[in-house]
Amino acid sequence: MERKIIDRKSQGEFVSTFLRQIKFRRSEFKTINPLGGFTSLIDLGNFAVSFNNDGVGTKTIIAEEANKYNTIGIDCVAMNVNDAITVGAEPIAMLDYLSLKDMDNEVARQLGIGFNVGAQIANVNIVGGETAIVPDLVKNIDISATSLGIIQKDQIITGEKISEGDLIFALKSSGLHSNGFTTVRQIIKDNNINYEDTFPGENKTVADVLLEPTRIYVREILDAMSIVPLKGLANITGGGIKNIARMKDMKYVIDSPFEPENVFSRLMDMGNLSFSEMFEIFNMGMGFIVVIDPENKTDFLNIIRNRVPVKEVGHVENGSGIIIPEYSVEMHGYY
Repeated sequence: MERKIIDRKSQGEFVSTFLRQIKFRRSEFKTINPLGGFTSLIDLGNFAVSFNNDGVGTKTIIAEEANKYNTIGIDCVAMNVNDAITVGAEPIAMLDYLSLKDMDNEVARQLGIGFNVGAQIANVNIVGGETAIVPDLVKNIDISATSLGIIQKDQIITGEKISEGDLIFALKSSGLHSNGFTTVRQIIKDNNINYEDTFPGENKTVADVLLEPTRIYVREILDAMSIVPLKGLANITGGGIKNIARMKDMKYVIDSPFEPENVFSRLMDMGNLSFSEMFEIFNMGMGFIVVIDPENKTDFLNIIRNRVPVKEVGHVENGSGIIIPEYSVEMHGYY
């Protein structure tokens, strides 16, 4: 098949070129972390405000083709709040942006249901947004949002305290989440699969498996950080497991990963993808990564284990890169 896999290096060059042009800074306005992180932090004295935005991407095309919109609002909330908590910020509010080719009240109803469920799970208020009807601009619905969070400055998690010997835990994903759908849709097309078909190895339709909403980790992470010093956090989204490298330049050895769920194994087989490609495109069952000191392992697991599946998947060493020995995968850098 003609693979549609995002060129992360080219994407990185595009983003870097864009950011280099943004040189203006308001003199009395202070940011804490550099551009390019999971979320941006603005200095407000004893507190910092987090800002980040993200969207659902081409997963919305599957929602349109399956005429099932009630979960992608959850995805949009999740993609934003899961980024916000990577610094320990508590998301408190969101603005949504809907770009559509036409108006349909049933679509609006289903989208609203999803956003409401996501907001309730994440405990955020949706305080406004924008709906644009732009038929000359978009062929498919596009959904994104911006989230705002808050954190005391002395509680910000930067990843800088990560050191050799630290433990890596993964919170299990609910499936594909909201990344890699350009590749997914190409695989589905090349294998002549209909969204109403039963997904191989499942008792659900293809649409239901692919549209499974992104898991939201807000309450678990905020509760954990109130008791256990969390040293590094990573949301595994676009770029797959490479997102781990965004915490700090160390060597992350993933020597006991979750066994990938059926959806990943089937897509890998149907798409003739390598493990390296799979781990760079998808979360492979590891939706969110937490790095802690070994002495905090018991407390951390006591907080998390009965709320979301969690597993000790590896450890940190001096060096650089991400190593997954079981699958002979080795990655360096984010882009």
